[in-house]
Amino acid sequence: MNKMPPGNRIPIILAGLLLCGSLLIPPAHFAQIPSGEVSAAVVIDAKRVEGTISPMLYGQFDEFMFEGVKHGLTAELIRDRSFEEAPNAIGLPRNWDRDPDDRNDDPGLHFLWDDSVYSPNRNNEIGGDRTRHSVRVDLAHDDGQRRGIRQSGVPVRQGITYRGYVWIRTDSFKGHLSIALEADWTGGEAYATATIDEVSGDWKKYEFSLTPAKSDPLAKLAILLYGKGRLWLDQVSLLPGDAVDGVRADVFEKIKALRPAFIRWPGGNVAQDYHWMWGIGPRDQRTTWVNLSWANELEPSDFGTDEFIQFCRNVGAEPSITVNVEGRGATAAEAAAWVEYANGPANSKYGAMRAANGHPEPFRVKYWEIGNEIWGAWVRGHTDAQTYADNFNRYAAAMRAVDATIRLIAVGDNNLNWDRTVLRIAGPGMDYLAIHHYYGIAQMGNDPRNLMAHPLHYETFYGQVRLLIHELAPGREIKLSINEWNTSLPLPRQHSMESALYAARLMNVFERNDVVAMSAVSDMVNGWSGGIVQASRHGVFVTPTYLVNELYNRRLGTQRLVARVDSPVFDSDREGKNVPCLDVVVSKAANGKQVFINAVNTHPGNTLQTTVQLSGIRVSEQAEVETITSNSLMAANGFASPNAVSMHKTTIRAGSRFVVDLPKSSISVITLEVTN
Repeated sequence: MNKMPPGNRIPIILAGLLLCGSLLIPPAHFAQIPSGEVSAAVVIDAKRVEGTISPMLYGQFDEFMFEGVKHGLTAELIRDRSFEEAPNAIGLPRNWDRDPDDRNDDPGLHFLWDDSVYSPNRNNEIGGDRTRHSVRVDLAHDDGQRRGIRQSGVPVRQGITYRGYVWIRTDSFKGHLSIALEADWTGGEAYATATIDEVSGDWKKYEFSLTPAKSDPLAKLAILLYGKGRLWLDQVSLLPGDAVDGVRADVFEKIKALRPAFIRWPGGNVAQDYHWMWGIGPRDQRTTWVNLSWANELEPSDFGTDEFIQFCRNVGAEPSITVNVEGRGATAAEAAAWVEYANGPANSKYGAMRAANGHPEPFRVKYWEIGNEIWGAWVRGHTDAQTYADNFNRYAAAMRAVDATIRLIAVGDNNLNWDRTVLRIAGPGMDYLAIHHYYGIAQMGNDPRNLMAHPLHYETFYGQVRLLIHELAPGREIKLSINEWNTSLPLPRQHSMESALYAARLMNVFERNDVVAMSAVSDMVNGWSGGIVQASRHGVFVTPTYLVNELYNRRLGTQRLVARVDSPVFDSDREGKNVPCLDVVVSKAANGKQVFINAVNTHPGNTLQTTVQLSGIRVSEQAEVETITSNSLMAANGFASPNAVSMHKTTIRAGSRFVVDLPKSSISVITLEVTN
């Protein structure tokens, strides 16, 4: 991921606009079109198929970025569960506090952030870059007083069983532990309590279950020690009983509803920081690593390759893995080893590791991306295009020597000079070229019409890349993977109807271009403000761009039909003139039983009374219209207003000729049932 402007911006030209059809009225700015209702027309020739739409077109992308994985995607409720964050003055790391609080001195309780004792032994084949820690607790008195540590902001729900554990080592402690979920104030109500007796000896995993009697989005977990002596705590965990293989149930539900064709992971920029062996093996033996790409946040490795593959299988998506190319000490041998871990037989070196981790059958990961945004100075392993292309060839050879069936994605750019060099040197070995699109305030300036117009610029750009592919990699069916794209607007605008309109128009462009085979909005969960599922400690909401992704993927056709669009137009000060307000793609379902009309009305003040004329096919006299809209272009979804932008369904009269009203600033998909 990056937030930099595209390398080359190509102005919209009329040749690109012909894809949107002829025009009904003279060119005009939005302000020059009177408010109210304006006419438009869509003429569809269903006998003529002008292209195909890839079934892999709509995927998703998740990255280790802030809470894109930890606490956003994953269900683990404990933050810094291995005590790796720097401590405060009394020896407790970030997110942990003394219990009771620090109002009074307690000479009977002392803490030490201990780098000499930690549990258990870690996977050291590719080591982490931090010293390991535990928290040492010394209790001087066995007087029955409440003493221990707590973590606040733990959301709990009544009736859900929370399963947890803590690793403990002691050589002198005599007593017991009480684990409690409580209201987060001094003397707060206890919602559930468990007791751990018989604490003794070397590191052991002590498990407990808690079923709270009340719901509280901001409860606390207290680990209380009653006794005398010294012990060490490490690897605390608390998971809700409805988690889906370690993924939050509420987030899982939203992602599964997207029906993603694939999911890309672990990045993004982080791919150039990440070593895959950090994330395999027993959960509590994995390293915590520093996320150099995003604010040097510490990242637990709870969600690694095995968990990612299981998550993909659970939502019905193909995994797409991005390997590290020369970043942070990465090598081609390391990338090849990852392929062997995922796809190799159980008797191979790394396949045996997978089998030992509970997966004897190969994962059969098909899509592998070699590096991320290597052209950008912000990533580790940054090089020029020629060096990257040479590295791609080395990595591709090593990875295909392990599994010749994998499909490889190379790093492309909006800069055609980069693409030209990479295609010339590495074209024979690649299957896809990845290009990322971001567009925000810096690019659109003071004219919001630029945002509505910009997706059409890619009509020309994709044509130019297609010509480069044919010229420099003749005979190769290289496709584009637009596996990061989004607006980059300030909040709450990023979560507004405005962003959804940009998204829908861009997705129409994807469907109009056969060279685009894969795409993924950035990001899937949190990560940065563009995450289309926003998950906090206490809840979840989906953005308007999520709604577009869900609707378009659910109504994805496979054959693109010829359609002519007549529409009012507008001018933009940076992105060209004569831009159609109405953007349409028409496709037929794979089973031949439905026709889908994707219609985006970008005008903020006009309903488009649109006449649809259909020939070459017979359809039912009724059609379903699913529309995403709001009462304002700036309306934005949020935790307090999750449905400010929403989707609603209506039924209209249809047939070979019908009229449909497309509301101002709206996205609609009209589904026609084929009867012949």
